Amino acid sequence: MEKMIKRGLAAAMTAFMAFSVAACSGGGGSPSNEPAPAAPEDVDELVAEEGAEIEIAYWEGSTSDKAAWDEVIANLQKDHPEIKIVPQTYPSGDFRDMLDTRIAGDDWPDVIRYTYQRLGKFKAADVMLDLTPYMEQSDLDDFADGFLSGCSYNGKVVALPHHTDVVVMFYNKRMFEEAGIRIPTSMADAYTWEEIAEIAQTLKDKYKLPYGFAGIWENGSGYRYLPFMYMNGGALLSEDQTKVTIDSAAAREAIQYYADLRAKDLVANTAFTASSTANSLFVAEQIAFDFAGSWHCSYMEENMPGNWGVTYMPQRNGKTGTDMGGNGIWCYKKTKYPKAAAIVAKYITSQENMRKFCETGNFIPVRESLLSGGLNYKSFPEQMAIFNESALTIDAKMAADETSVPFQQLNLIFNEEMDPLVVNGSATVDDVINNCMQRMQEVLDEQ
Repeated sequence: MEKMIKRGLAAAMTAFMAFSVAACSGGGGSPSNEPAPAAPEDVDELVAEEGAEIEIAYWEGSTSDKAAWDEVIANLQKDHPEIKIVPQTYPSGDFRDMLDTRIAGDDWPDVIRYTYQRLGKFKAADVMLDLTPYMEQSDLDDFADGFLSGCSYNGKVVALPHHTDVVVMFYNKRMFEEAGIRIPTSMADAYTWEEIAEIAQTLKDKYKLPYGFAGIWENGSGYRYLPFMYMNGGALLSEDQTKVTIDSAAAREAIQYYADLRAKDLVANTAFTASSTANSLFVAEQIAFDFAGSWHCSYMEENMPGNWGVTYMPQRNGKTGTDMGGNGIWCYKKTKYPKAAAIVAKYITSQENMRKFCETGNFIPVRESLLSGGLNYKSFPEQMAIFNESALTIDAKMAADETSVPFQQLNLIFNEEMDPLVVNGSATVDDVINNCMQRMQEVLDEQ
């Protein structure tokens, strides 16, 4: 099993390198798509300021995520007693709103965990500490290029990649077995879009379920549905990222697919902007399968022990794909203790601590040395082999689009425009596309 994980991690490098090429070729006034910066010839000595106190703001998305954070915080406090560490945790579903509330009152944490797709607004606001002076070239070279590019802006390293994660399909073992539904044993054997709809209908009818399935593209994370669009050959933006292309036939087909599923109640009616319900519906056996992430394995086992499994994302015309998840670590530009903050960010994302964090939290590392060397996951090694194998299917164009500076605004628009289609069918596919075209293009034109 360890060899399987190593092969999956090594293969994932193909996607990460392709991501880098795409991310570095983007245009349209998206500075985050520049090549990753080089380290300075003379690296500033990192010694914490006297009396340094660093607040770290993050969320805990699952039991394993909490365990990973508890471990790294405990080690940080032990290894850097000269810095007073103040962990500040928030519920995963409320983190962004609560942080925004603090920011509105000019109450900033010193070090912050944030998703790659949502870093754009902080880059544009110029509130991220430039970490470049504190970085050795060997350290920068070890980060997978695409992720480091997504954490850079205007020639500066403004965040450090921490980990990535992907979405696959969780399924109810009992329901699938009793219904005689095959489980794909390889990526090439993954379900097609048509099979997903058929399975959802079969199990919905057999077990009198309200819906067939759901996915974690809720809670403002509509970008997690975008793999369906990109595996179908669609894209949100043009190659130079100056034009919205959600009106293409391939992109339209992906939105139509969701509308068709909703019309038959095959997928849950949770709004893309609403609080998450997918995983709770799944463990309550109100749905038969669920598109969720590796960090949810512990939640599934706690709530439906032994009755869940994972398999690959579906495929469309022979191509599959998955979500580019994960988070970076960045520091507030006006922190009282910039060197201490940089020490904390570098410590959390160091090779050894990244390895421990991923092995405990069920995440995928973003350092080449770890991707090629393999990890020994503390729990769910068989499931993590599938997650790591799936990482190689991250679409390079999707990765570049999702790490562009305006993407957070584009994602918000996509969520808002999908909501009426998803909740009650009060919007048509044409409505979604036309409104997205207009609103998203206005955002791009302002860049």
